Amino acid sequence: MNFKLGKISDLASPFTVIIFFLQFLVIIGYFGYDYYMDSSESCIQCHGSKEKMVEFGYPQFYVTLTDVRKQTGHSTVSCRDCHLGNGRAKDKDEAHRGMLKPIYVKDSMDIVDRKMLYKKNDFELNRLIPQGKDRLFDMLPKVKEDGELHLHPEVRNILWHDRNSESFNFDPEIAKKTCGKRGCHSDELKQFKTTVMAINFRQRTMVSWLKPYGPHNCGPSFADVPPEEVLNKAGFDFTNTEKIRKEMNIPFTDEQAMRRQKMCNICHAGCLDCHYAPSRERGSHAFLKVPDSYSCMGRGRGNSVCHTGAAQSRRGETYIGGFYSIPQGRSADIHFKKGIHCADCHPSGKKGMGDMQRKATCQDCHIEIEKAHSKSIHRNLSCTACHVTEAGGYQITIWGRGYIGDKPTPFKKYSLYYGVQKPLILMKDQKGIWFPVKIFPHSVSNIREDVSSSGLHYRWKNSETKDMYYIVGTVNNLPSGNRHLLWFQIEEVSHPFGKARNCKSCHKGRQISVSTWQYEDTQGAEPFSGGYKIIADEKGLRIKDFWHTKINVLPGFKLTDFASWIYFTDKWFIPGDFSIKVDRNRYTAYLKLYESKLKSIKKLEKKIKDENERKKFKEIKGILIHNPELNIKELFFDVKNKVF
Repeated sequence: MNFKLGKISDLASPFTVIIFFLQFLVIIGYFGYDYYMDSSESCIQCHGSKEKMVEFGYPQFYVTLTDVRKQTGHSTVSCRDCHLGNGRAKDKDEAHRGMLKPIYVKDSMDIVDRKMLYKKNDFELNRLIPQGKDRLFDMLPKVKEDGELHLHPEVRNILWHDRNSESFNFDPEIAKKTCGKRGCHSDELKQFKTTVMAINFRQRTMVSWLKPYGPHNCGPSFADVPPEEVLNKAGFDFTNTEKIRKEMNIPFTDEQAMRRQKMCNICHAGCLDCHYAPSRERGSHAFLKVPDSYSCMGRGRGNSVCHTGAAQSRRGETYIGGFYSIPQGRSADIHFKKGIHCADCHPSGKKGMGDMQRKATCQDCHIEIEKAHSKSIHRNLSCTACHVTEAGGYQITIWGRGYIGDKPTPFKKYSLYYGVQKPLILMKDQKGIWFPVKIFPHSVSNIREDVSSSGLHYRWKNSETKDMYYIVGTVNNLPSGNRHLLWFQIEEVSHPFGKARNCKSCHKGRQISVSTWQYEDTQGAEPFSGGYKIIADEKGLRIKDFWHTKINVLPGFKLTDFASWIYFTDKWFIPGDFSIKVDRNRYTAYLKLYESKLKSIKKLEKKIKDENERKKFKEIKGILIHNPELNIKELFFDVKNKVF
């Protein structure tokens, strides 16, 4: 083949020139039109004009582009960057078509239009800012009656607009067009999609009630997309639904699976759950670069969003305390009282954005105390073993027949047995370290086959968590519900840190914890109270001495639907030795040493007047309390001339 060098003009002809020119026009036209449509001009013209917003009847939605950029902290952001829609349309309906907005969810897991929640003149109520006195619910819509604000009866939860409006999952496709668009946070989105938080790995791994790692308080993944290494989609998948059907002896439809799954998906986070932080001071477009503890707790969107909904109190639901505790009014974690937020101890890991580190270490701050503790007689105890003494939230969970909204379901979760369990039972983890656990009974009805006891198992064998479960087995011959599957839910408790438990609570051999609760569900029965004891000793671990006040069952329900535990209060037993061994002579000698050192510390403390010396003394005092065998004079060397 001969190739002749020459000029481009030698190859040109009228036809090739026309083709080239047309291609050029198509490319320029495509990108030009895309650039033209990626405008927020109409949004700004309307929402940036107070007169127009008053004329339209929505003065509360007046906001200038300058206001938005100041509140968000994004100096170049425009309306469509976050909300999409048509920024060139002059007609309101056309401009709002495809626009992203908050999702208001009813009890039935259906979406209610925001316009249906408020009267036309509810200007102040119809704003995305905290309202009301209860911070746990202050972002939910309100109605005003006799001058008082009350929760809107139509709304259970509010979700931000990076969620899929069908499944309520975080939607990576929406995020790709908004937060993760080119020039914004594309790298962060890429990182986030690989994290456990985005993938929702553990929930999606529970394929049925029994597999792969036992029944769980959250239930199986009823109709969710399967876990992947990288989150690529949001929606429903019915592979697990079919597996669940095979374990049950009653019908379970796809629609029921979807409604149940949507209720689960409300809890799991996307970009805006962490970083969107509307407030009265900063406005309804306020953002946080680093999420604070209120973001982790759902920022006022109810007790089933983010970590207020994570199995209700198994981890950090009580970190903030007050309104953000169940029951409300409990004390906050000592670290929160000192201004320390969740991300200070649980920073992002190697995967980047959203890869929050599950395990925190006290050694980051309490270095010398950790050293003293590691050489002490209590070195096989976690810090939480002494400093976390109670767990609130769910005290019983029963899965039975009921309703999601007004739609029947075989899997209504009766978990609003709200109360406190204390002092916490201590158990050994995979490495032989004692740590505190929350232990509470569970059951699900209408299991098809008999299930035998499972033995005590850690859910995650590589120590991803210290959570355990024990399947008691199935119990039959109840008035209804056929076979009921019973299990112990045993979960690590990490908060709230506070004053340490006393020595006797561990060193009496037998561990006893007491749970008291109030039933607060709107289904099943009128409110009633109850409780039980958890006993752990050399004979095993058992729940016993159940008690309750009178139960007034609501029409259409049976005790087996919501309180099946009443029929098998004698079934809760785990064989094994769960006692804390006590050498009485050694214990008495060590206690005497501890009390003697404590007495000496208090005498020394009275002699210190200088504030700087007092701070130093406080640190050394902490070291000595955690290891009384250390030499007191050596520890106080820096200040001994002034206090000895």
